[in-house]
Amino acid sequence: MPSLALPGVGCLREQSFRLLFTSQLLSAIGDTVASVAVPFAILALGGGAGDIGLVLGARAVPLVLFLLVGGVWSDRISRRTVMIASDSVRAACQAAFAAILFMGVGGVWAIVAIMFVYGSAEAFFRPALSGIVPQSVSTERLQEAYGLIAITPAVGMTLGGILGGTAVALISPAGAIAIDAATFVVAIGLLAFARFRTVAMAEAGRSFLADLREGWDAFRRRTWLVVVVVGESFYALLVMPAIFVGGPLVAEDSLGGASSWATIITCFGLGFITGGLVVARLSPRRPLVLAYAITLPFVGTFIALSIPAPVAVIAALAWLGGTVIIISGSLLETTITRQVTPDLRSRVGSFRALGSQVCQPIGFALAGAIITGIGLAGTMWLAVAAVFANVLMVLATPSVRAMDDSAPGLA
Repeated sequence: MPSLALPGVGCLREQSFRLLFTSQLLSAIGDTVASVAVPFAILALGGGAGDIGLVLGARAVPLVLFLLVGGVWSDRISRRTVMIASDSVRAACQAAFAAILFMGVGGVWAIVAIMFVYGSAEAFFRPALSGIVPQSVSTERLQEAYGLIAITPAVGMTLGGILGGTAVALISPAGAIAIDAATFVVAIGLLAFARFRTVAMAEAGRSFLADLREGWDAFRRRTWLVVVVVGESFYALLVMPAIFVGGPLVAEDSLGGASSWATIITCFGLGFITGGLVVARLSPRRPLVLAYAITLPFVGTFIALSIPAPVAVIAALAWLGGTVIIISGSLLETTITRQVTPDLRSRVGSFRALGSQVCQPIGFALAGAIITGIGLAGTMWLAVAAVFANVLMVLATPSVRAMDDSAPGLA
């Protein structure tokens, strides 16, 4: 496997990609601002852990329901049209969310409905984004363009964590969510000015079900990938809720509130950037073995939150956790790209995304009950157990241990 090169910036000289990249960076910043603000917005309305999980789950459910549909339509009509429509809907959702908080009307169930619509629009946006990058940049700069797009979540998490914590502390959760709505509006304007190359789209009359069946067959015959996705469901069910529901509650109870949690989230983002720099130097013969073994230090964040340790200690461990997670994810994505032929990657990727997402709303929905039943510390230790179980299950699979950097196969 060739080592991953550091992403260059030459692609930013091309206007269409520069506008696309800027729009995604702004959206990533806005997403993190919202992720910091939402738990504290729910708490301000008098809600608790169960309500936070319900709101987050309402966004995740439509991703499960509509992701495959979004992929099909993103191959059939203009991807820019899909993206602008999605951003318009999400801007309206966040504006409505902020208005509910400013006016003190509607309550948690109105926010749940808004988040369901938001998640539905997001399910169409994700596959459209993955398909439009080659239309925005010249072929020789495609790899570096994908590299820059890949780091936008990390940069967004770093800057958005700072901005989100500051906005929640100095303005209000409503003000922070209004900032997220504004980032979508700016992103729409940037996309509207971009001039993407026209490409041949999928035939509208092609059988949706036939394409899905072929993708499913390709996915299920790769045992190693099925096991990977089962492991990712552990994260969606037990690890993600511990971070995004349990973490803010620990911060509110013991660490000084939103500003402390924003610091921790920012350090996760810095870890992502660090991991992106480190992984460029790695070229393991057994990439999946390293990808999973290296995630074990991630448990330190949850152990520190269970105590809870001082904010500086948790933040340092979050930095380390973000570093190993992005290294693991990059090695995994590279392996999947090598081992799945180009004509099947989008469909296999959709089934992988669906399998990884399906447990997320369940995890968020159960988060309140789990925290009530075993406490915040117990929830963090449950996340630790899920990380270990994931690593052991994947590494115990013979086809994972046998996977190397050779040609594509079905093992």
